[in-house]
Amino acid sequence: MKRIIVVLLYFVLALNSGVAQGITLEKKEVKTGNTSFYYYTSEEKSDAVVLLFHDWFGVSDLSYEMADRISEAGMDVVIMDLYKGKSAKTNQEAGGLMNSIDQANMWEYIDEVLKIAGKKHENIFIWGFSLGTIPASQTAIKNNEIVDGMILFYGNVTQDQEQIAKITFPTLMVMGAKDNPDGAINFFNNVNKASGTARLFIYPNARHAFAQKLFNAGGNYDEAAKEASLEVAFRFLLEYNE
Repeated sequence: MKRIIVVLLYFVLALNSGVAQGITLEKKEVKTGNTSFYYYTSEEKSDAVVLLFHDWFGVSDLSYEMADRISEAGMDVVIMDLYKGKSAKTNQEAGGLMNSIDQANMWEYIDEVLKIAGKKHENIFIWGFSLGTIPASQTAIKNNEIVDGMILFYGNVTQDQEQIAKITFPTLMVMGAKDNPDGAINFFNNVNKASGTARLFIYPNARHAFAQKLFNAGGNYDEAAKEASLEVAFRFLLEYNE
């Protein structure tokens, strides 16, 4: 049985984040129906890949920073673009893009990119931020037999017992203590009752989207919370990338 660790840290970790290398990402197109989606992929150097689902703002500086850090950790990365090449700088712009998501074709696009990644990589990890936690978790649950791990940062998570029963892969949920973490705690408890594969990291005093400088014009950004959470996330990835 996989080891279970519950992490409820209420202290500040002293961490080194590393320096981004500025990896080159290739933009690729996926056509579904009469429309096109895009994804951004690094050069294939690893047997492991992380499919990264963006937050409310679309593919932003945070997405590219995460791609750099994933590459530094020795894994390939695919940034999923649910907004078809558009992105936002303000909450208002982000809300408009969120409401414009092409739900009718989005899942076909995600399935196609996952199929491509599966042909090229042995280990597949799914990582979603905020808005991206919904497609990330649904993708992982739907493909639980080939997914090696899932990371969800401060977003909505399913409480559906039938779906939770399919979370048989290692899962890390990250939340801020001031971001209504009750749903994440229930999710963590339910997954562990079903399969014992969940971990939970709650950072003190952090609010929603603490890793995104654009949210609320930077009002929620918390660098200490971000660095501590990413340290936990990358330890998780490296542990299960065997």
